[in-house]
Amino acid sequence: MNIPARALVFVVMAISPCCWAPRVMAQDTPAATTALSEPISIPNTASSPFEKMATNCLETGGEYRALTNGFGSWSGGYVRGVLGTGKDILNGEVSGQHEFGDAGTYFALGDTHNFTANTYASLTLGSSAGAFFFPRFRGDAFVNQKWLERKQLITTIGFGYYAAKDPHRDRNFSLGTIYYFKRPWILEDGVRFNVSNPGGVFSPSAFVALTQGRNKQHYITGRVGYGQEAYQLIGPTDLLSSFRSRTVTITWRQWIGSNWGVNGVADYYGNPYYTRAGTTLGLFREF
Repeated sequence: MNIPARALVFVVMAISPCCWAPRVMAQDTPAATTALSEPISIPNTASSPFEKMATNCLETGGEYRALTNGFGSWSGGYVRGVLGTGKDILNGEVSGQHEFGDAGTYFALGDTHNFTANTYASLTLGSSAGAFFFPRFRGDAFVNQKWLERKQLITTIGFGYYAAKDPHRDRNFSLGTIYYFKRPWILEDGVRFNVSNPGGVFSPSAFVALTQGRNKQHYITGRVGYGQEAYQLIGPTDLLSSFRSRTVTITWRQWIGSNWGVNGVADYYGNPYYTRAGTTLGLFREF
């Protein structure tokens, strides 16, 4: 079967108090879930104008998701870490995933550099071993700027490139904002414009998220996303093409001790062919 261009997973900016490494979950995403679902997060020290958050962190966890219409289930595990050094925040992740009868491992390394007190940028590069659904190469870059008197508004411009394990290539451009209220609430939104080749297939998407909580206590985030997917591989030569999808995700990061805690995610994804729902549970430790 001739495979048309594949829609690049929707990369989102997610608020994460620590261990914000980019996460790839095959098929409909390259960020902890799917096309419109998760993310490359924004680094702690640069993202929050109000609190000093730990930048040295290690997190490990596992996940399981059930799919309808005979598509089986997904399962996997991950280890991710963040290390602050000078004006840079380094991050990395190793993620193993089993989906649609195949399995593989994704690797990513990134750096966020603070140019000034108000301007910072990030670059993340990734590749994989095995699994038709993981990219051969992926790169994402973001430039962020703080605004207003309390530096409570952050604007973001992002660019991405995705090379599948066949001739198809995706390029994307994204815009987003984050606003920190005086009370412990954070509002995010973003749009992403993706073009898949060959074919020049355009697949836009958008999301909005609301976070409540404080560092060293908890963060609860609700997020909804909606958009178009050019195509989604469900096998080495099988695909779903030209359809809309939506996601709903709830994330709860809870500190149990002064420097450790748990991170839980419940999410739902739906398209005209199947729905997917499941959970992720991780344990994190700050240093």
